[in-house]
Amino acid sequence: MSNLKIPPENAILLLNARIDEIKTMSENQQGFEYYDFIGWCSKTWSVIDEIYRADDIHPEEIRSIGVPTCSCNSSIEVQLMLSDVYQSRLLDYINEIRKSMNSPETILQRDEMQ
Repeated sequence: MSNLKIPPENAILLLNARIDEIKTMSENQQGFEYYDFIGWCSKTWSVIDEIYRADDIHPEEIRSIGVPTCSCNSSIEVQLMLSDVYQSRLLDYINEIRKSMNSPETILQRDEMQ
């Protein structure tokens, strides 16, 4: 069970928004530049920090995926590959949250948040 700081429904909405944004960037190849990708990563890390407690592995795990080292060596293929990895992990997080939403522990946490 993940240690969420916000209600599970809100966490899922935030994660889906990050996935939607990277999909939009991927579809629009002109807009998928190095610094766009870096900005997306930074915003995604902030969202993960907003969702998960400090003692949870998710913030560290998502950052470990990383980013291309510099704009001069970054190709669109590398960015697309990394975006696929990020999307996959974010979908895994959504699935974890959905599975845990009806667990007794999550119901108790949700009651405490209200």
